[in-house]
Amino acid sequence: MAKRLLIIRWSGMGDVIMTLPAVNWLKNHLPDAYICYFTERTLAKIPEKSGLVQRVETIDRRAFRSVKHLFKATVETMATMNRLRKSRFDMVFDLQGFGETSVLAYLTGAPVRVGRIKNSALRRRLYTVAIQADWEREHRSMYFMRAICEAIGVSPPTSVQPPWLPKLRETIDLSVPRIGLNLGASTQRRRWSEQNFFRLADNLSSKGMIIRVFLGPQESFLFPTVKRMCDLYGWELAAFDDIEALIQALSECRVLISNDTGPGHLAAALGISVITLFSTGAPQNVRPLAKKAKWFRNEKDINRIAVREVENACFELLSQTEP
Repeated sequence: MAKRLLIIRWSGMGDVIMTLPAVNWLKNHLPDAYICYFTERTLAKIPEKSGLVQRVETIDRRAFRSVKHLFKATVETMATMNRLRKSRFDMVFDLQGFGETSVLAYLTGAPVRVGRIKNSALRRRLYTVAIQADWEREHRSMYFMRAICEAIGVSPPTSVQPPWLPKLRETIDLSVPRIGLNLGASTQRRRWSEQNFFRLADNLSSKGMIIRVFLGPQESFLFPTVKRMCDLYGWELAAFDDIEALIQALSECRVLISNDTGPGHLAAALGISVITLFSTGAPQNVRPLAKKAKWFRNEKDINRIAVREVENACFELLSQTEP
């Protein structure tokens, strides 16, 4: 009988993408398996577009932060859990490792529940198989791969293939290189300043590059400044609020220059060259697995990463990248 498998990973965009190599391996190793992916609603398009799973279930975690939407979110989550329980999964891989995801894994009724205990008495009781892999010792994608392989009793591969997602159809002329600049970051300390990005954009555009500036919902406070600069210098502004719009806008870029955040991983999965700017993040653990990539890091102050260095890296990647 074909195995019925559930994978849980709620956040964030980059981490969901970094699970895809492990899901791909699982699909190839167990070709008859039925795989369902349980994730945050805003990220559902990632496993859907991967073509690796038969079903995606979602939770609207943001709604739980609002008193106005709390009741609806609770009812929807109960209905989702009811569907998951009725699915009679054989194994659940909790690749999130939160207390609440361990409870949800338990409530599915699956006889085998895999998760990271992290010295938690609750998770020790709710998981039946503890993940032994250490995500601080290797790349996150390899950690997810090792966690799944160990749980089913198979030696993991020595390396992982980059994640893959299909590009959307290109709708514009790509004969002139388009460089994406993603200003988003999860914290201020991890954000290369907009002034640095503007200087870089000015340098690149003066050399014939088309500039596309990316802003997500969390960067709405930058919107007036960025829009004014884009209008002044003729740069494109891609203010996205959903994954599909982001995929379309990224698909038309040759290189993405980004802080350490989700769109860098999404660009890598789309086959786009990526330059990542790090401060506190560990490149060896979380760098985007782009086929052509570079990264810079300054732990003390990300803004000490020189604009000229990033510009030179961009041109180096362009010389290696076919249009």
